[in-house]
Amino acid sequence: MKKIALVLLTVAFVVGCSSKKAAVAGNNNPETALSFEYEAQTRGAYNKVVVTQDSIITIKDRGMKNVVSKPVSSSDWNYLMGNARKMNLEGLKDLKAPSTKNYADAALAANLKVIKGTTTYTSSTFDHGNPPAQISGIVHRILNMSDMKAK
Repeated sequence: MKKIALVLLTVAFVVGCSSKKAAVAGNNNPETALSFEYEAQTRGAYNKVVVTQDSIITIKDRGMKNVVSKPVSSSDWNYLMGNARKMNLEGLKDLKAPSTKNYADAALAANLKVIKGTTTYTSSTFDHGNPPAQISGIVHRILNMSDMKAK
């Protein structure tokens, strides 16, 4: 329980620091600060990645015993931001998954969340490693940045 609280506190701290850094960099509107979350799970497995401007945190189990945190490179962050700006955030929930193996637990059920200020936009569920084309670039970059495997 203490480890869960520590991880949540760390994530909150990182997000808070990211917002302050964005303000220093010229983005002083917390309503436009972005972060990303990728989550993939099935009955026996759980993976989550949280990406802010400063860090990427990979959680590899529900008990949060296997957590890895590392800095985000400016090129990775710029790639994510560039793709997010082109994205219809309101339409994330309506994206059509290219496959449905997660329906039978043959693949982890995944989704992407884009958090813009206080609003969270969540994609429809898709198979881990096989996202809809509209978010494929962001999902694959997040997976490559993290300690997760695409499949």
